[in-house]
Amino acid sequence: MENEQKTVQSDSKIAKSWTNLVSFVLSLLAIGFLFLPLLKYEISDDVDGFYFMWDLLAASTFQHVFVVAFALLVIAAPLVKIGEKIPSCESGAVLALLLGAAFLFLVPNSYNETMGAKTELFTGLALSFSFAIASAVFAISHSFQKMPMTVRSMAEDAILVAAAFALNFLKIPTPIATTGGSINLQMLPLLVIALRHGPFHGLVAGGIVYGLLTCFTDGYGFACYPFDYLIGFGSVAVLGFFKPLIMGKDQDFYNIKGEIFIAVGGILVTFVRLLGSSISSVVLWGSTFDEALIYNASYIPASGIAAAVVLMAIYGPLLKVNKRFPIEEQGN
Repeated sequence: MENEQKTVQSDSKIAKSWTNLVSFVLSLLAIGFLFLPLLKYEISDDVDGFYFMWDLLAASTFQHVFVVAFALLVIAAPLVKIGEKIPSCESGAVLALLLGAAFLFLVPNSYNETMGAKTELFTGLALSFSFAIASAVFAISHSFQKMPMTVRSMAEDAILVAAAFALNFLKIPTPIATTGGSINLQMLPLLVIALRHGPFHGLVAGGIVYGLLTCFTDGYGFACYPFDYLIGFGSVAVLGFFKPLIMGKDQDFYNIKGEIFIAVGGILVTFVRLLGSSISSVVLWGSTFDEALIYNASYIPASGIAAAVVLMAIYGPLLKVNKRFPIEEQGN
């Protein structure tokens, strides 16, 4: 029996090593298609030759969006490799890859016909987007095997997701409520999931499970899912990275360190959600980025701050619960 367990563990390490390597190579390819020159196929003295993506976007008002996408992919690549040893970095890589892909999706909206090389530009972006998503899938695939899928953990997730869904209907009236924006505490239970189970679990429960649930019931269409829901509610994964600093074994009740990192994590979560929803407004509704940012800033920060404040208030009892019902550490 002991030899069988060792064999299973060895096979698991080999599988993780291979999926990690594939994810790393795919992330490098995603970067490469943004960095390497693209060939212009028309034979003409004016247009024949090579173009760099940077040059094609030089006249774009959204050039900074491309730069952010490129930076996120550059950050993701080493995180993928480090994730083989440090599981939390693996979750960070997945989040960076998804965010990078989301920004790449935004770039074509800034295309100007006078820039030329439309085919090369769109082909390069499409290939980079595809490799970034594929890299995220391979990076996340091994984590599914490590998730603690006990009856208790699944029941806990279901209860907290249901609580978030219920809180979504308890809204504070705002001037923009008729156009979709509202202030509520739906993020609070999702933040608890991230703190209890870690970033990967937060991404799955928040961005995939809760995101799909609310996307189907809100009535705005599945086109809104990638930015408003997957990134918007999957953003709670960011707080999961602070789990060791907030829910450490040496922390028994309220303490300054934990409160500070809840506040910092809450701000970062809110920023990622604001960014995702702003991109969605630009892509789907034709708003400028400034208009989208102003609109979404009228309710998302208030919701994020409210959830973080309540989480800070219940931090002490949450530590007690975590001590009494610890989560199995399987590399979240």
